[in-house]
Amino acid sequence: MINASKAWLQNALPVQFQPFINRWRDNTSAPAHQFTPWLLNGEHLGHWDKQHQQTLENVFNAAGLTCTGTHHGIECTHTTGPRVLSAKLATAGNMLQALGLVPGWRHEEQLVMNSQGEVLATAERALFKTLGFRSRAVHVHVKNHKGCVWTGVRSMSKHENPGMLDNLAAGGIASAESVDSTLWRELDEEAGLNSDDFAWIEPLPPHELVLSRPLLYGGWHHETVILFHGQLKPGRRPKNRDGEVGAFQLMTPNACVEAINAWQFTPDAALCCALGLATAK
Repeated sequence: MINASKAWLQNALPVQFQPFINRWRDNTSAPAHQFTPWLLNGEHLGHWDKQHQQTLENVFNAAGLTCTGTHHGIECTHTTGPRVLSAKLATAGNMLQALGLVPGWRHEEQLVMNSQGEVLATAERALFKTLGFRSRAVHVHVKNHKGCVWTGVRSMSKHENPGMLDNLAAGGIASAESVDSTLWRELDEEAGLNSDDFAWIEPLPPHELVLSRPLLYGGWHHETVILFHGQLKPGRRPKNRDGEVGAFQLMTPNACVEAINAWQFTPDAALCCALGLATAK
């Protein structure tokens, strides 16, 4: 699986996206030094903000996940299976939420997985960025039959990046969902679209990317982003159904490039849009 580092973007994207590439953060960016690795059974699974490290250790210890500081980072050993680990993470998550360290609580669980894709536990979605766990999400780059790009403006009620441009549909993969079910659920909820509305829809190369970077507003974003692109049939238009999109815009490719370089898109959406434009049919 490809790591979406700044070096990879430099090779993967055309030169017109250089301003966007220059501002891209990855796990080598300066703010990354403010985080320490969290390891479970010897595998690096999370990133803890050093300013909250003692609080996180205290909470994990209280939840039955004993942590020890080593030269590798904060290490934890757990051997009793996904159900018990899920329960302990739920306890820790509730305690951290009460302390104000888990903003944007969603009451939605996602899978906690290791680098081999093995399911270790489930946990509240908002906890992933507080602890730097690797989540999974789908992003869809959609254009009309004339080659213009449909984008969404994120609702001002969104906890993260309100008012910024986004892909037509995007969202996290819940613990009980498949990639395909998430794809069509998000297209339905965010854009009111189904398979009959598309002339075609398919994976967008390289299809899966791993993003790992510190967030400017706190926490660590570590996510496998699964990319798709498609084209609507003539006369088909998006219509939001879940209140998470404030408006839709139909933008020319040049306008998208300008908006990406001006950081008007969320970072993940900007990367998906840039790749979609770079591989346009």
